[in-house]
Amino acid sequence: MKTQAFALGFFLWLLIGVSARAQEQFPWPVKPFDQSHEITGNFCEYRSTSPNGHFHNGTDIPKADGSPVYPVKDGTIIAMATSGTPYVRVDDKAYVHINPNPNLQVGDRVYASQTVLGYIKSGAGHVHFTNGYVGSERNSMLMNSGLTPLEDPWPPIIRFVRFYENNTSNELPANGLSGRVDIVVKVDEQNGPPTSRESRLNNGTYRIGYRILSADTSTVIYQPPGGDWRFQFDTKPDNAYVNIVYFRPLSSTTSHVYQVTNEVSRDGYWDTTSLPPGDYVVMVYTQDTRFNGDTVYVRVTVREADTTPPQSPVFRYFVGRESELRFGWTQSPDADLLGYRIYYSFDNQNWTLYRNETDLPAAVTDTSLQITLNRDIYFRITAVDSTPWKNESEPSDVLGASNGSATWGQRILVVDGFDRTDGAWQQAWHSFVYDYGREIVSWGFHFDSAPNESVVDGTVSLTDYDAVFWFVGDEADRLETLSAAEQALLRDYLEAGGHLFINGAHIAWDLDTDGSDSATTADAEFLHQYLKADFLYRGPDERQVNGTDFRVFRDLSFSFGNRAYAVDSTDVIQPVGDSTVVCLRYAGGEAAGVFYRGRFGQSDSVGSVIYLAFPLETVGDEQARSQIIRDVLDAFFDFLVGTPEPASETAPVAFALQPNFPNPFNPRTTIAYQLPVMAEVVLEVYSPLGQKVRTLVHARQPAGRYRVVWDARDDRGRQLPAGIYLLRLKARSPETEFQKVQKMVLVR
Repeated sequence: MKTQAFALGFFLWLLIGVSARAQEQFPWPVKPFDQSHEITGNFCEYRSTSPNGHFHNGTDIPKADGSPVYPVKDGTIIAMATSGTPYVRVDDKAYVHINPNPNLQVGDRVYASQTVLGYIKSGAGHVHFTNGYVGSERNSMLMNSGLTPLEDPWPPIIRFVRFYENNTSNELPANGLSGRVDIVVKVDEQNGPPTSRESRLNNGTYRIGYRILSADTSTVIYQPPGGDWRFQFDTKPDNAYVNIVYFRPLSSTTSHVYQVTNEVSRDGYWDTTSLPPGDYVVMVYTQDTRFNGDTVYVRVTVREADTTPPQSPVFRYFVGRESELRFGWTQSPDADLLGYRIYYSFDNQNWTLYRNETDLPAAVTDTSLQITLNRDIYFRITAVDSTPWKNESEPSDVLGASNGSATWGQRILVVDGFDRTDGAWQQAWHSFVYDYGREIVSWGFHFDSAPNESVVDGTVSLTDYDAVFWFVGDEADRLETLSAAEQALLRDYLEAGGHLFINGAHIAWDLDTDGSDSATTADAEFLHQYLKADFLYRGPDERQVNGTDFRVFRDLSFSFGNRAYAVDSTDVIQPVGDSTVVCLRYAGGEAAGVFYRGRFGQSDSVGSVIYLAFPLETVGDEQARSQIIRDVLDAFFDFLVGTPEPASETAPVAFALQPNFPNPFNPRTTIAYQLPVMAEVVLEVYSPLGQKVRTLVHARQPAGRYRVVWDARDDRGRQLPAGIYLLRLKARSPETEFQKVQKMVLVR
């Protein structure tokens, strides 16, 4: 950086022109009235003494505490304050940090350099002189106007010139500028010789500007519109603009750092893309009110911007345990990778940054969070490169998990096997895990999630889970739905008594030798013996699906292909084996889903499979999606209203009503209770006013542990508003009677 003294002088001032309006001249408000005084605070310099910062609206004149202060012109006192920040206002002039003269009051007439307005407050050490009414303050240090005489032969000093990506604190190197650039300049205006106290040497400047020159400085390549001066403080701007004029991260009451590429009231920038790549010189210049100045020349290089973001990371797993969430991802291969950013959401709409590349540098591929949520949460990950402006990749697919105390002991693994982005779904990432996780948790179960690749490489083991929910979207035409390795893992899982819910548009076609040319006899055997289905033909034109007489999905009727993406076709299937039943049919009667519970292969263990021949995420009816998940869980675990839990080693020894889970809840919560003996049971929900809104159980039940799911509806099926509800359990046997009431919180 090369710096030279810059004395534009009076001649250049005339050439450029001065926008200041002619103003009156007046003496100083402290003795001696007709001699120049020290200045420790300039008009419109930065002040960090308020939450958002503000412009200094006057001139600070240092004097000893207790020194008298006089009006600079004749006038009438129109306001004063004796506490807080004491002051006296005479017409359009204000004298701040002075204790008012007790002999004066509002309405009194005062006279220039004669009437003592007050005395500098103890500890203030200066009078803050304001020229103008509030909102219309004027600079009282201009040439030939304001405070007279004012001697200031000392030039301002430009301390540094830096470059930042527009509207960020991301600093760019001078030899690698590209895109939209903010030019940031620190100036110290000297209102005294170098031997003066620091408060006289670090004031704000009067005006400042910049130009872009050729590499040899002979030609002006660019001059911003509006003349030489970007900022010139004759009058005070609105305080709302203070952080447009000043660069807030580096500015304070004693440090005045200007964003010279902005205008006073709006953002601006130097658009380097308008210039050919190459070497240039940035010229920054400033002046005080006496035309003392400084100029700095900074050599810069404009380069073509690297706007290519790094490759998106692949989310490998997300698992939750009692008080911990753990997740990992694959390393992006880019040579300029800086690190990663992780975002979280509870609703799949509002995303918040959790950790950034400072916490997660390029070598890190996993992290954990020590927290108990007692609910579900969702994350996505991006990669960030090391270019000055930090290109950020597209996010990974969304994964989710839940943790805390489970209502049931079972855990579900959601496997995202949907990799295709050149079919009906063409975005680089998706968040379909959310559709499963939200419903699984709402019905009182916990879940983890992972992509199918992490199941194959052993990062996540199917055997750790009581049920697996696996979706493959519309893969098959370009990508296989289930590889041989995935089939082997699912085969072992089902033979061990696992429960599998799988869905997708072309699974049967892809695996059956009657469908895809690439299918093998092993593929077909897996389809027939483990998914319990046979491929007939690629599907009907209609997108309507109805339940059958079988208990799973019995009352359901819905359409698919009207949400997320529109599949071009689906499979028509038929059940394989006497124990396999059709649980969903297309409108024309063809089979769209099958259910099987029993033994797989040569195993004696009993497992279950539910296979749907269409993608669940394309079902537009949210209530239908919820009921599908509910019926799958009930088919696997028999958990619905009034159903006793599986027998345990120890029978209940006392009546009990457990806290509902989750709580607060929306839209469902699960209630658990236990009976040590057979009893008449009444389980009811009441409003805060004591009105009964729902009877959940009214029956004679044998000893055991029970679970009930309440869907926040009343006995007429109407949704209830958010609020506090009371749950009451009454259980009566011939020997005893038990009653307990507890609160439930419904949120919307």
